[in-house]
Amino acid sequence: MTAWKRCLKGLAVPVAAMAVMVAFQPPAVAQKKDKEQAAEAPQANYSKEFRKLGVRVQNLVNEKKWAEVLAALPQFDSLPAPTPDDLKAIATWRLQAARGSGDSDLFAAAIEDFLGKGYAEPQNVGAMHRQLAAHYSAKKDSARTLEHFQKYVENVADVAPEDFETLGRLRMQASQYAEACQTLGEAIDLAKSRNEKPKEMWFQLRDRCFIETKNDAARGANLEALVTQYPNKEYYSRIVALYQTQTKDDLIVMLNAYRVAASDPAGGFATVGGYLGYADIALVAGSPGEAQRGLERGIKEGIVPDASANQQFVMQARNAVASDRKTLPGEAASAAKNPKGEVDVKVGLGFFSSGDYAQAVEVIRRGIAKGGVTRLDDANLLLGAALVELGQKDEARAAFEAAKAAAPAGSHLGRIADLWIARLAREGTAPAAGSGGE
Repeated sequence: MTAWKRCLKGLAVPVAAMAVMVAFQPPAVAQKKDKEQAAEAPQANYSKEFRKLGVRVQNLVNEKKWAEVLAALPQFDSLPAPTPDDLKAIATWRLQAARGSGDSDLFAAAIEDFLGKGYAEPQNVGAMHRQLAAHYSAKKDSARTLEHFQKYVENVADVAPEDFETLGRLRMQASQYAEACQTLGEAIDLAKSRNEKPKEMWFQLRDRCFIETKNDAARGANLEALVTQYPNKEYYSRIVALYQTQTKDDLIVMLNAYRVAASDPAGGFATVGGYLGYADIALVAGSPGEAQRGLERGIKEGIVPDASANQQFVMQARNAVASDRKTLPGEAASAAKNPKGEVDVKVGLGFFSSGDYAQAVEVIRRGIAKGGVTRLDDANLLLGAALVELGQKDEARAAFEAAKAAAPAGSHLGRIADLWIARLAREGTAPAAGSGGE
């Protein structure tokens, strides 16, 4: 049985904790009470007729003769003018007797009556609704299970993240996907507020909800949060596929998206298409070395078949890298004389492609310092990626922070910068003191 279903199963709420015990005294006994004791709490206002009948029933309750208690309760229906305290006492007896009888249907009906008439103390309302949720879950009544579990969550002060998970799952069963997204988000937020790591499943469930509601923007944010906590090939692949749809295969965005996924030792791609897509984009963008490295990783992992066509693709990329290595020194010298930093950044991509990360850093930084760089966000992302390869993670983080600052709010490149920053945080890199790389 799954954990979220276990939380609905067999929850026993003591009646004494839920209901006010009936404690009235016959007149003769009440007259003997000490005045100080009488002043300790307000006396219940029972009618004379109720008192006559109630002494026997209270004795039956004390003796736990539940069948006799239930049999005696109908006589109170004929009370001429029952007081509110009379009615509450009757409801309390019914609740106690129903529970004691072992009849779950009768007990559930008594709880609902008790709640409906407002007799429950505020601190007990949540527990009573949870008892009802457990009852209706056992009855396979999903609608009423959801109704009462939601009221439980709304009425308890110490709600747990797992309670939000259960409520979210119940809402998903009811096809209330938008509400489920929100509830599962509350589970994540509550866990974070307690300095606890949110469960992977909560993000996964939200992903399904966002798919059902066709909310790609929120789905992307959820997947990004998921991959920062639980990086793996599948989650990176979903992000890349989503970016591809959202940007209509924008070259700059997709190269950066593939790069951040492929560079993460815990990442990569779950399918052949992921690695082939990276290789295609990298070749078109002028970074054949990335195509080569991506394909070689996919083949090594057994995801990309070691077929002749793929080996030819690798060889094509390798030959392009060898050709670039011959021309890059001259291109770098020429770029140094050019007043536009954009030229340096393009040469820096060539060095990054060829695996000469130190030279890539030098040339890209020179270009950024000159100015005239068309996409500072893209340039700083490339700079940061090269610094990561060199193991200079603090400087890399500063470059990614600069990329994020240069990117339009909410843009894909800004979000990719966050993915890089999250990866560095997982690896123990402290936040940068400044925004280097600009």
